[in-house]
Amino acid sequence: MAKKPINKPITKAAPVKQPATNTIVKKERKPIDWFSVKYLCVILALVSLALYANTLRNGYVLDDVMVLKDNTFVKQGLKAIPELFSTPHMRGYLVIPNDLYRPLSLVMFAIEYQFFGPNPAVGHFFNILTFMGCVVMLFLFLNKFFEGKKTAIAFIGALVFAIHPIHTEVVANIKSRDELLCYFFGFWSLNLFMNYMKEGKMSRLVMGTVALFLAYISKETVITFLAIIPLLFFMYSNENKRRALFIMGGTILATAVFMVIRTVVLNKYDANQSGATIDFMDNALVGAPGIASRVATEFYVIGKYLALMFIPYPLLCNYSFNAIPFVGFGDIKALLSVAAYGFLAVFSIMRLLKNKKDPWAFAIIFYLATLSLFSNFPFLMGAEMAERFSFFASTGVCIAIALAMEQWIIKSGATDILSLKSTKVMAVLIPLFLIFGGMTIARNNTWQNEYTLYKTDLEKSPHDCRLYQYVATAISEDLYPEETDTMKQKEMSSESIAYLKQALAINPDFTEAHVELGRVYDRVHMYDSALIHDDKALKKKPLNATANNNMGSVLITLGRYKEAIPFLMRSMEINPNFSFVYLNLARSYKQLQQYDSAAFYYSEMLQFDPNYLDAQLELATVYFIQQKYDDAAMHFKVVAQLKPQDPDAANNLGAAYLNAKKYQPAVEEFKRSISLNPGYVNAYSNLGRCYYFTQQYQAAIGAFTKEFTMDNKNPHDIPYLALSYQKLGKMAEAKQYEALAKRFYSDFKLE
Repeated sequence: MAKKPINKPITKAAPVKQPATNTIVKKERKPIDWFSVKYLCVILALVSLALYANTLRNGYVLDDVMVLKDNTFVKQGLKAIPELFSTPHMRGYLVIPNDLYRPLSLVMFAIEYQFFGPNPAVGHFFNILTFMGCVVMLFLFLNKFFEGKKTAIAFIGALVFAIHPIHTEVVANIKSRDELLCYFFGFWSLNLFMNYMKEGKMSRLVMGTVALFLAYISKETVITFLAIIPLLFFMYSNENKRRALFIMGGTILATAVFMVIRTVVLNKYDANQSGATIDFMDNALVGAPGIASRVATEFYVIGKYLALMFIPYPLLCNYSFNAIPFVGFGDIKALLSVAAYGFLAVFSIMRLLKNKKDPWAFAIIFYLATLSLFSNFPFLMGAEMAERFSFFASTGVCIAIALAMEQWIIKSGATDILSLKSTKVMAVLIPLFLIFGGMTIARNNTWQNEYTLYKTDLEKSPHDCRLYQYVATAISEDLYPEETDTMKQKEMSSESIAYLKQALAINPDFTEAHVELGRVYDRVHMYDSALIHDDKALKKKPLNATANNNMGSVLITLGRYKEAIPFLMRSMEINPNFSFVYLNLARSYKQLQQYDSAAFYYSEMLQFDPNYLDAQLELATVYFIQQKYDDAAMHFKVVAQLKPQDPDAANNLGAAYLNAKKYQPAVEEFKRSISLNPGYVNAYSNLGRCYYFTQQYQAAIGAFTKEFTMDNKNPHDIPYLALSYQKLGKMAEAKQYEALAKRFYSDFKLE
């Protein structure tokens, strides 16, 4: 039987068809991992932005005037940067014997001023931006601190920091850019040092050292890192002792370079007098009844810091005399503070002895170390209390809150980022976010302007002596100039006086209240009262620049110019950056007809503000009196540019040109003056003289005739009219006006 053939498989491979060239191969998109470190940074930044966006509509408040609005260096823009790096912090506004060295924020302000001018919205925007950077830097640091194993805890800590209302003073006050930059660069340096510890790249070490130096020249607060850095890298992130030593070396180098530069700059300007007197109104502890009361009150103050970390109300922009009462150790709040800080110290040490990498110990030590700088132990500092002083210290509390949530809410140990989805975690975070976030946004609104801020805080702190003075000053400087109704202006002055009297009722020796009260009395023409309060201020503080200037100003008003000059000179010596004292000096010398001195001080004043209208006008007038017509024309021209619709400005400029025999530009200015005010008699008079001197006699007759039509009692130009007719050969008219001229000028006759 024949065998059936076996069907063998085809061994030749079938051709593979290539896809058409126009076929699109779609790649599968991975879903966005919103819980990755990158996106968590974005979320934290957006939360920070959302909470502080309403500060963009706020204006300048508190010390913004000193570091930005009226700072003579900052207002020069980019060209002032070398000077900002080589002068004390406050030199562009005032001269003080115990100044600081914080150039970086001022440099940033100068750059902003160069490109945006005096725009508070820009300042607030960059404050928000810097704060966003601070929050992100904190999160990245904490994530490294927990070795990437507790990203959820790191995120919670940074989130609490972002929403905490106690930070509103730092973010909403443009001046506190120094604090923000210090924090940003300080935590950037910690991140870089931790990268170096892990990777061993020298570039990280160098960059970390530079970042730490930048933190130092932002604000000295970062000096507390001399305790934090060795704790961190010799006990917590201590994988490599050699690298830890290098990090410590970089830290010491950054500190040493800063201290050398700081010392050189401050000594150069005699601004490093550490023994300078602390003002009682800045830090009332200097006037404590005794050492026991002082120490008890210091504990009371740091107890308030701790309480505000958990119950951030009330928040205040100022803590001057009587806002915080002197207490003894019989006061329950002082005793609770002693107990609380004693517990924190013992608890952290015990935890650290038990576990050298205990995060609770780190959080507490970070809080205590960074707050110690502002505790007034053992030396008194420039202020008794301020919420901005707790900016760094609050980090430790935020870490502790995150650790508490890990221990008592999350519990399970699943501390990776997915634990954030837990219902229990959200049940805590959402209410906390709503409460703290709402308080932050509401507090930002009170920083809208000085009057709103001070009036709001005075209601919460009715015993604060300085807040009464602040409200009165805000009324005088912000509300009064904008009011046009004279009756309302009187009411405002009365209100200011009432607030200042309340301040003096709390502290009769309050110099600044006497100064401001003297200024208000001057404004309402109660000069005797103004002199009384200026004198009281000067008896308390003979070197108060404002009191000296105000005394001089009142004496000028009373016509006592020679008496005014010594006070004004003293004010200028105390504060060479006090621009208005130069104006007052110039006016005094002008009235005394010492025109060279007047011109000098007007020019000095214009160095501060070239567009200050009164100074330009008065300087031009002085030059005109001195018959320096070209100099007068230069300044009258500035006035005309500042007031293009003012017929007087055009006429004054034309008069300077006329006397300088520059007839053509003079004619143009007089014509412009007449176009702005067709009834301007003096402009027609000056225009007629220009035409006469340029032999345009018919035009001169037209201008003079127009002048006489509007003012037929003015005889000054009748001789010019007679001579103009004579030059044209119209002798009948010339004789007519000659006879008229002789009534006023008996020796006048035709040529």
